[in-house]
Amino acid sequence: MNSKERVKRAFHFQKPDRVPMSCINLKTDFFPVTAYPPRSWQPKGKYPPHVQGGVNSIAKWTFRTFVYRWKRKYRKKAEFPKKYWKQPHLSVDEWGIIWKASGTKSNDITRGHPHFGPLQDSWDFLEEYEIPDVSNKSRFRFIRTPVWKLLGRKRYTLGELAPNGFFNLCSQLRGFNNFLIDLARKPKQVNKLTEKIFPYYITLIKKYKQYYPSLDSVIVADDLGTQKSPFISPRLFKKYFKDPYKRIINLAHDLELDFILHSCGQIFELMPDIIDAGVDVFEFDSPHMVGVKNLRNFAKDQKVAFWLSSNIQSTYTLGTPEDVKEEIKTYIKEVGNNKGGLAIYEYPANTALGTPRENIIAQREAVEKWGKYNETGIIEWLAKSS
Repeated sequence: MNSKERVKRAFHFQKPDRVPMSCINLKTDFFPVTAYPPRSWQPKGKYPPHVQGGVNSIAKWTFRTFVYRWKRKYRKKAEFPKKYWKQPHLSVDEWGIIWKASGTKSNDITRGHPHFGPLQDSWDFLEEYEIPDVSNKSRFRFIRTPVWKLLGRKRYTLGELAPNGFFNLCSQLRGFNNFLIDLARKPKQVNKLTEKIFPYYITLIKKYKQYYPSLDSVIVADDLGTQKSPFISPRLFKKYFKDPYKRIINLAHDLELDFILHSCGQIFELMPDIIDAGVDVFEFDSPHMVGVKNLRNFAKDQKVAFWLSSNIQSTYTLGTPEDVKEEIKTYIKEVGNNKGGLAIYEYPANTALGTPRENIIAQREAVEKWGKYNETGIIEWLAKSS
């Protein structure tokens, strides 16, 4: 069974041979398919460009050589040094969102933080605001190459719906505090904004499938929760976001793609509506916030699968290798013991987390040791212990 089939079977409760896992090596069962800003996009004002991954990306010479580079004439005009990413600075992305970064010199290798949105001062600019043109063929310059298609041929491929999902993107455009107030006081404007950005997702999904026909899924990141509860009530989620999500998920399903939602935070109360909208898989970096027992109950109904990391806020970063192994074993027992329904996620920016190398290895070893299914979809060590 190759990786592509393994993940598909796991996500659809169809008896994989083992629990799939993503990892930063050739043993990974997953392969990302990503669109990038066209090189023709060049900020010409006083801010440098903000790209996917922030300074962690732009600081790498490989990224600047092969993916994207801010042209020297615009950099000099804005009076930035050659290695501008080292110092604290503000940058701007294609959406006109200004990001704040501390710079790599201060060891900040995150993507930065949204600082100011193009609609933050007023809704008056909504009608004239233009979203990026995602139909530009050059955005897909890598995934159209034979090499990229070869690398992903036997793996489960994911098209990334960057930069974010509906809630996060709208809040970045409008300003987070403003947007939370708008959900209560400005329903017409909120609906207009979601409708304005809606075609972006539709076009991006279609283009992914056009340029990468063997694509298996699309994934979007939409952080909907705090440490203890969702940012918004289920009522507000249904009012503003459930239908737009349902429409793009329906398109993904029409194109025979799974739809995966990454979300940080405790989103338990929103999950029934998200599942009802058609999401196939939840990807959680910190499963403790929703609770493993709650995940087990969702997986038991075989309506949604889970792609989980050892909890990055505790076990994965602060625990011992044995702690990590026991946690993965628990996920397999509680969530994945149902003819599938589980994959294990390796956080890609481990340097940002400061994850001990031995914990990364422990997670991989735990999957290989405890995650094997037999031909009937049963994990035999669990069957023996019951």
